Amino acid sequence: MIQTPIQNMDPQDLADFSSRHKETDYMLVDVRQPQEYTQEHIPGARLIPLHELEGRLAELDPDKKTIFYCRSGKRSMSAAILAMDSGFFTSEIFNLLGGISAYQGTVLPDYPRVNIFHQERDLKSVIKRAVSLEKGASKFYSELQAILDNDSLKKQIQKLAKLEKSHARVVFQQGKDLFELDFQGLYDSVPDDIVEGGLQTSAIVHQFQGADQGELCSHLLEIALDIETMAYDMYRNLAEEQAFSRDATECFFRLSEQEKGHIRLIARLFNDCR
Repeated sequence: MIQTPIQNMDPQDLADFSSRHKETDYMLVDVRQPQEYTQEHIPGARLIPLHELEGRLAELDPDKKTIFYCRSGKRSMSAAILAMDSGFFTSEIFNLLGGISAYQGTVLPDYPRVNIFHQERDLKSVIKRAVSLEKGASKFYSELQAILDNDSLKKQIQKLAKLEKSHARVVFQQGKDLFELDFQGLYDSVPDDIVEGGLQTSAIVHQFQGADQGELCSHLLEIALDIETMAYDMYRNLAEEQAFSRDATECFFRLSEQEKGHIRLIARLFNDCR
């Protein structure tokens, strides 16, 4: 299966790119919801909502350069990952950094950046960091449930919260003999702060208190996509490391596949943001 690497593109890059290429040489794909597209979109963009992308790949030309964008760059990065993973595309895949907000010069909300890229490469440090990430994600989803009105969304978010702890348990099993604590002991001891700058998980949710439910839903799901996308990238890169046992490597590959499943689940939830 061909895997075309994803390239990031900022708004100025897009302006330069479009001036150098004929319209027939590339595709610009908007992966937001129809109501967002109707309100505003980049001229020439084709609408394929993120949750429909994998079922509509045949509508795209695999030989053309493809640029994905959304509101902030979160959904479009997930779209680029799914497109790359499909093996369908033979030409370059791009993600527009900052999305249409950056393209229009709009100041984006204060999105936190998930802090998971550490230099530790010994298995014990990796496991501890991964368990911390999964715990933070689980807490984020648990707190997200409390401020969403949509019962269907709440059930799906609850499912994600449980899956994150299950992932933490799977990771722990790869090096349980390295710790004096059992899984629950380690899980309780690691921090649940998943973002840089000391911003706590609860603070992420709190900053959206009182927002319109549709807007709040989209914003928080984009953060969820950021969490899952970076977790996917972390496990995928760990699987490529040469320092771990075969069992650990296979475990990291399985977890990266499951993170893509989380991305797909969250992608579908955008359709319920009203």
